[in-house]
Amino acid sequence: MKILIIGNKGFIGGHLSHSLLNQGHELVGLDIAALGDRDSGYFSFQGDILKELDVLRAAKGADMVINLAAKHHDFGISREDFFLINESGTRNCLKCLTKLGIRKFVFFSTVAVYGTHDFEMDENTPYNPSNDYGESKLAGEKLIEDWAAEDKSREILIVRPVVVYGPQNYANMFRLIDNIYLNRFFMVGDGSNKKSTAYVENLVEAILHMIGKMSAGIERFNYCDLPQRTSLEIADIIRKELGRKPIKFKFPLKLAVCLAYPFDLLAKIIKKNLPITANRIKKFNANTLYSSEKVRAFGFKQRFSSEDGLRKMVAWYLNEGKFNRARCAAGPGGVKG
Repeated sequence: MKILIIGNKGFIGGHLSHSLLNQGHELVGLDIAALGDRDSGYFSFQGDILKELDVLRAAKGADMVINLAAKHHDFGISREDFFLINESGTRNCLKCLTKLGIRKFVFFSTVAVYGTHDFEMDENTPYNPSNDYGESKLAGEKLIEDWAAEDKSREILIVRPVVVYGPQNYANMFRLIDNIYLNRFFMVGDGSNKKSTAYVENLVEAILHMIGKMSAGIERFNYCDLPQRTSLEIADIIRKELGRKPIKFKFPLKLAVCLAYPFDLLAKIIKKNLPITANRIKKFNANTLYSSEKVRAFGFKQRFSSEDGLRKMVAWYLNEGKFNRARCAAGPGGVKG
């Protein structure tokens, strides 16, 4: 099958491209980033999802389009920009698929469409996004629903992953590993809150499994690894892999959030991804529980445990990641990971 991946040079796109090539698919890439050497084995266009001619050129002859393009930074992105890529970009993509007669479409959404709740969220949880990212992704999903209704033979897969980590990722998990390695980490709160996470190879294998199950209509699924670990368990696994001392001191959560508020303001002013902000502390200490039972009911079996995934990322960090930590600090207009 010939597949176009939009956003192929990103973190998930790179891993997904590699796995699809190994399965024998013919790939084409489309990414706004400059061409580089990570596209080995297939051709990649430099282009914009918002430009019809770019998408038409890249998608010509494709049997399926996978859309990974998104805006999803913590700072430096306006509400308008979120909707420009996540809604308008999706609209343009669907328009091009219609012109080319492509009926298979995979859309990367987010669990942020559900908003924040204290209970475990599944695919039937009502939508109540609490930020611009979740709202804009949900807007993209609604366009897809309309597109599916126009032609009942269209096959659509909507993927809603949790926080994804692994080699080549310079986001939240990288910051945690980096801070523990540099002995800058201290536990805020008691660490008993559970966090849904996804190791990238597990996510990619779940996507490939579900692509093989596609049929007419829309199928939506969340993805997270099992079992789900507490923030203290995650930090402790990383600490052991890095050979650091046990985590003993626990800083009071409310006090830490108050002390960190000035860092939120500073991050917005200098447009830098600071390692400590009140928002980041609150996220780390919140329960983020999602169900991934649906994908498992389709027969998917998770290959790597959470411990396996964290060990693989720590090994990459020690061999490569720590020498490129500037990528983690870069804002939306900075270095791409």
